[in-house]
Amino acid sequence: MRRVVLLLCAVLQANGFHAAPPPQRPSTLLRASPLSSIPVGSIVLGALAIGSAGDLVVEVPKLGGEGADYIGTLLDAAFLGYATKTLGAQSGLLADAAPAATVEGLELCVSLSVGREDGTWMPKDWAASGARLLLPLDVRFEDERLDLGFPGEEALGGRFCRRLSCDGGSFVGRDGRVEVACAGGGWSAAPTGRPGEFALRFFLDFPSAVARNDVEIPAGRVFLSSAAFFDADLDKDMAVRIPPGDVVEAPSGCKVVRSGGLTIKQNSWKNGFGAFGDVNLILGRYNADLKREDA
Repeated sequence: MRRVVLLLCAVLQANGFHAAPPPQRPSTLLRASPLSSIPVGSIVLGALAIGSAGDLVVEVPKLGGEGADYIGTLLDAAFLGYATKTLGAQSGLLADAAPAATVEGLELCVSLSVGREDGTWMPKDWAASGARLLLPLDVRFEDERLDLGFPGEEALGGRFCRRLSCDGGSFVGRDGRVEVACAGGGWSAAPTGRPGEFALRFFLDFPSAVARNDVEIPAGRVFLSSAAFFDADLDKDMAVRIPPGDVVEAPSGCKVVRSGGLTIKQNSWKNGFGAFGDVNLILGRYNADLKREDA
């Protein structure tokens, strides 16, 4: 049973499944992923991998003979392979190739629209009034290699990514202008399997929480997701799904979709503290446009 559960979790994680978060109480319990924390999920994954490796030491010599457990051996081998690949990416041992679809040099004004969305798992009292927090931020996609440390970020492929520059922004609150600090972030672009299409993921680190009415961006890491196209003919192949007016073009020629989703992580013991994939809570959405030269 242990092997079946392990393999099922690995397969679901590899296919983008994210388990439901635990029940939550007030929004004061909310916290985006911290800028540094104990890698509990990696420790859990490593311990389970050691268990599978130990089982294989016993099972492999029995193959072809009486008492062989072919299914158990296959499950242990599959999970050990998954764990090795995951921990290898987290530790940075796997090759760190430059993104095939580069958005280096792209400067955007990203407008965050934080508030309650259909299907979100945020606490019921969070943004219950329907209010939204609108925060414009100027960001720049750099080519500088960024080391996130162990275990890195699952959404960005592991330990290494590229730097995203951001100096913060401001919005108008009840008492006037509110300044919001941002420590920048990182980005990566990974192939989706469709010709010329890449999943563009990036994050911003907020040193402290910021709130407007009952809407709050918690301190920590906020993730943004979109899509990018490189060497793809948008006029013919992509125009049905993505109108040309919905993309901006990077200096490299890579075309980036102007809108996407906002999420934060909230892992718990129910998903092995991230061992089998991150739990993502929908925080809102965003729209982006090319940064004005006079901004």
